[in-house]
Amino acid sequence: MRNYSVTILKDILILFFSILISGCSFHYNRGEELEAEGRWEEAAIEYRLASIEDPENQDIVDSLNRTYKRVSIENFEAYKKYLEKREFKKAYKRLDATLNQNPEFKEAILEKNKWKQLLISGKVEFEFNQLFSNLRLADEMILQIKINTPQNKLLTGNISGETGIFFIEEALYDFDLSQLAEFTINCIGLKIKRKSHSGILNEEFKKFVNFRELTPIEVKGRIKIKTLKSQKNILDHRPSLISNKKEIEAWFPPDLFRYKIHLFNNSAKIISELKRSDFAPSIIYINTSDNRVNIDFGVNKITMDDSTRKWSIF
Repeated sequence: MRNYSVTILKDILILFFSILISGCSFHYNRGEELEAEGRWEEAAIEYRLASIEDPENQDIVDSLNRTYKRVSIENFEAYKKYLEKREFKKAYKRLDATLNQNPEFKEAILEKNKWKQLLISGKVEFEFNQLFSNLRLADEMILQIKINTPQNKLLTGNISGETGIFFIEEALYDFDLSQLAEFTINCIGLKIKRKSHSGILNEEFKKFVNFRELTPIEVKGRIKIKTLKSQKNILDHRPSLISNKKEIEAWFPPDLFRYKIHLFNNSAKIISELKRSDFAPSIIYINTSDNRVNIDFGVNKITMDDSTRKWSIF
């Protein structure tokens, strides 16, 4: 009877370890099956799961690296297709994935050097009492700013109702840095969503300040990047943004607005008939070592003229 019990116990232990071993190698075996079918991305996922369970197993590590390289080729082909369609955000994500999977991919490294990560930021201050007193109750209201680009593409960013701060992220490919001064404010307004009596959600955009699609009639000169020898706080440059008293008076943009850009060394001069530059960037920062660019529109205040009932900017 005792021997019988010992035999059963041994059988149970053997069965337990068999299940344990097969469980640990399930993802690896599944990865081999998927790899044999040429389903590289799915195989890489299985090998990754197997490596988490058994990180010291060299066979699993080798299989994971092998499939990662095949997946990186697929991602790079997808990157080139998105690039042809000028779908830059999707293209950049694919390129990033390519290099994460294969950091030594030479062609992808060369392409990465052609990209710059752009951050557009600023602050808009509203007179909220006037802003909401003229609006009916809505299901959703979002303050937004729209930005013109040199490629005639419109970028949209949400403005924080608490702080007034906005930021927009974008990826730039093979971009001429002199065009950075051509990013301008298109309009500032409120996205409103209301439900109709039938329950359909309707969307509209109420523009407070509308500069429209601005295109400079002349761009002369080039930007010469000034390299800083030591790090500086970007906020140290803020006091230089206010140039004169006339510049900061509130105004309502006309239907037709024409301007010129003259670039000289590390500055861009905006020349317009109305002598206003509120629509243009205040400061442009270029980080050449990290391929990053920040376009800062500074602080803009929005107010309503009581006599004309028009929103103005200053």
